[in-house]
Amino acid sequence: MVQRGKWIRTTAMVALVVAAAGACGASEDAARSKGTPVPSPTAPPPEQVSPQRAAPGEKAPALEQIKYGLESRVLAMGGAVPKPTSSSCDTKEVGEKPQTFTCTVKYMGIDVPFRVETKGGFILMQYTATPTKGGVLTAEGMRARAWQQYGRYGGSAARSLRCDKAPAVRLVPLDRPSGYRCYVGEGGLKGSYDAVVTANGMRLT
Repeated sequence: MVQRGKWIRTTAMVALVVAAAGACGASEDAARSKGTPVPSPTAPPPEQVSPQRAAPGEKAPALEQIKYGLESRVLAMGGAVPKPTSSSCDTKEVGEKPQTFTCTVKYMGIDVPFRVETKGGFILMQYTATPTKGGVLTAEGMRARAWQQYGRYGGSAARSLRCDKAPAVRLVPLDRPSGYRCYVGEGGLKGSYDAVVTANGMRLT
C-alpha cells in the first residue's frame, strides 16, 4: 500500500495536490462496444471539490487538520463526487510525542479506515496515513475522471467515450486495476483504460 507523509505547522495547514495522468490501453473491439456512453459531467471539476464543511483554521488542533486531510483524500479517491464526508479517530488529540492511531472516513455510506502515524514535534509534526482496507471507487467519479482525461478534448474521443457499469460506491484494492474500465472507441486515444484507485486519488491507465 502507498502511504503519504505530510508536515503540519502548528500555525498553518499545508496542502498537497497530487495529479495523476492516464495512459493508453488496449482491446479495440472492447473500446467500440463495451460500457455505456459517458455524458458531459454536471458536477464541478475535481480540483474545486472539498469536504462540505469549513476547513480547519490556522490554529486548529493537529487532529482536526489530519481528519480534514483524510476526508479530502477520500473525495479524490472517489473521483471528487461532491457528497458529504465525516471522520472519526480513536484518539482525542495529537500530542508532541509520536503516536499511532486509526481514523475512519465515512463517504457515501462506505467506511475508509486509515492507519495514522505521527512523528511528534512541537513546531512541526510529520505524519503518514495509510488506507488499511483499500480505497473508494464511485461510478459517477469514474465517469467524471474519464471525461476529464478524454472527453473534454471533444471530437471522436468524446463521442465514443464509454465506461463499464459500476456500483454507485465500493471499496477496491489500491494501485491495482479495480475491475472496471472506460473506453475510447475512436481517434488517437482509442483504447481500454483501467480505473485505478490510489491512496491519493483515481486515474485511468
